[in-house]
Amino acid sequence: MPLWLSELLADPGLGAKLVAGHAGVDRRGPIRWAHISELPDPTPWLEGGELLLTTALGVKDDEQLQRRFVAGVADRGIVALGFAMGVSVADVPPAMLAACDEHELPLFTMPYEIPFIAVSRRVAHHAFEEHFATLGQAVDLHRQVLAGIVREDGLDGVLSTVARAMPGTALVTLDFAGGELARIDPSGIAEALDPAEIWERCPGERTREQQHGGRWIRSTAIVLGDHVEAVMIAISREPLLEHEVLLFEQGVAGVSLELARNRSVREAHRTRVDELLEEIAAGRATASVVERAFVRLGAKPFERFRVLAVDRPTGIEDAALCTLVEDALVALGTPLLGHLDGTIHAVVPEPSDAAERVAAALDRRGWTGVHVGRSRAKSELDALRAAMREAAVALNLAGQSRIRDVDSLGLPGLLAGIRDDLGAADFVTEVLGPILDRDQDGSGQLIATLRAYFAHGCRPGPAAEQLCVHRHTLTYRLDRIRELTGRDPRSGEHLVAYGLALELLDRSGP
Repeated sequence: MPLWLSELLADPGLGAKLVAGHAGVDRRGPIRWAHISELPDPTPWLEGGELLLTTALGVKDDEQLQRRFVAGVADRGIVALGFAMGVSVADVPPAMLAACDEHELPLFTMPYEIPFIAVSRRVAHHAFEEHFATLGQAVDLHRQVLAGIVREDGLDGVLSTVARAMPGTALVTLDFAGGELARIDPSGIAEALDPAEIWERCPGERTREQQHGGRWIRSTAIVLGDHVEAVMIAISREPLLEHEVLLFEQGVAGVSLELARNRSVREAHRTRVDELLEEIAAGRATASVVERAFVRLGAKPFERFRVLAVDRPTGIEDAALCTLVEDALVALGTPLLGHLDGTIHAVVPEPSDAAERVAAALDRRGWTGVHVGRSRAKSELDALRAAMREAAVALNLAGQSRIRDVDSLGLPGLLAGIRDDLGAADFVTEVLGPILDRDQDGSGQLIATLRAYFAHGCRPGPAAEQLCVHRHTLTYRLDRIRELTGRDPRSGEHLVAYGLALELLDRSGP
């Protein structure tokens, strides 16, 4: 507990007697320290909150100096003046008494036989006791916060624990995009403050205390890895005292640990989803296996679903992007999010605005280079593999649109959803099999010729130029393709078959 002037005056061992400035007792705050000065102007060496002890030696012969002395130390914020009787003057000068009453600055006298050191020792002893008590309170709070993290009380639990030690102070945690993660405000001091308004006044990767809307806002950035993960904020009617700052920092440490624990849990969950996606992409996971995996991952199988694919440009940390996508989707249920071939994939319910939620979160974060590919809606888990391909293909659609739908891709989008068990591989083999077999013995010239021929609208001249061959050589190769497959690539009736087969071959690989 802080030391107040009334408590010091009540100590019979000091013999202090209040003689002026009665209206200022206990209104100028607690005593932080005791200072002795005989200078006419000691204000450069004062910080506020001190008990100033003097014999008035520097101003004893000038009433104007006495009034200026009192006005200066009062404006500086000292708690009270202590005057030693009979040292430089027999009694307190009347001008000092009048000035203290005018400025409501308490002035008390001390008997000649009581040295100043008795007062300064009393103040110092209390300050040390308060300091150790504060450290003990901080240690206890740290243990309570750790216990809450072990119990998995979450951010609300951490803030509630800290709030009990800081009554009258609101505690708010915002994520790296300014969204509110948790808030404890028993006194309602922060009710009128919008999270976006608070976020705009946060300093980034540093601690700052500022005044806004009649309240004091202290904010500290929480950095995990190389990025700001969150910001913890204390909102109070007065600036935090020194011991409150220490308690607030314990809260910052607790929030940091809780966020780190949460990140670890999320990464473990993503790893399990990664393994499931790899099994699905490889065709080794049946619908029943996928359904059981969904339940183990904390999500019920959807009646209808889509798959979102999210790319990650250079310079954006994978964990930060995954966290943003998960936070955007958590309102729709437990996010099923993992990686496949370096791309983030998420299975989301349909109907829903999942892609729009992710896009909005990306806009708030300012990540303009991230895009979202969206598959068609599916109703059977057997189609999950096709949905993953559709989302990945849609992601590669050129353009500035944040959300890219597979339906916008025309033929490639249509083929992306064809499942291998529907005969896609057999169709490629039937149409292109002889050419592929022939190219295995050579240098892949026939498939390359077919691609160039169709890429240039079946015009021999540009195709031959791209291949760096004579037009007669191109004609020979097209004839060879006709002989091997029984389908003439120059005939209109076979153009669709060749086009579909090449698209499916590009999708599946050799």
